Amino acid sequence: MNKTRVKHSAWEQRKLGDFGSFGGGHTPSMANPANYNGGSILWVTSQDVKQHYLDDTTTKITEAGASELKLYPEGSLVMVTRSGILRHTLPIAELRKPSTVNQDIRVIQPNSKCIGPWLLQHFIVHNESLLRDYGKTGTTVESVDFSKMKEMPLLAPSLPEQAAIGTFFSRLDRLITLHQRARNTTHPHALSPEKEAA
Repeated sequence: MNKTRVKHSAWEQRKLGDFGSFGGGHTPSMANPANYNGGSILWVTSQDVKQHYLDDTTTKITEAGASELKLYPEGSLVMVTRSGILRHTLPIAELRKPSTVNQDIRVIQPNSKCIGPWLLQHFIVHNESLLRDYGKTGTTVESVDFSKMKEMPLLAPSLPEQAAIGTFFSRLDRLITLHQRARNTTHPHALSPEKEAA
């Protein structure tokens, strides 16, 4: 009983805004080829956030294109906050390489109070309720009220527990991804388990 009480008391309620700094980006002018041609800097858009770990992007930009953008470090979390996909899913991923982002993405840079992989798993586990609580339906496209989301309460364990939780689920997620890749390679036209069950 004593051990249970000690463990529970280590969990502390905070706001999401306490766990990091936040930012975004924009689209460099597409009228200027110098912003894109031959570029090697990752530039995240909503179409790139399809898995929980991101190490490549569909479009890359040059140093000229990135000159007015922030280059976010590896380990930052990127969340889609404006896209039609928000009708049913709140995409979020951890950057595996430094990246810039466009205006449809919000970035969370975890601070010393938070282990990034744990925060990522929190968003994955609570994806449906977060979308319900913070999603907005606009006249043209769905969006997320990110300012409101930064105020949401989080029950956070100690840093060692965050690390353990994040590591466990990161490994599990990688195993699932490897299994899916192997399945697609062996049976490229096979349906996913979800579609098979439909």
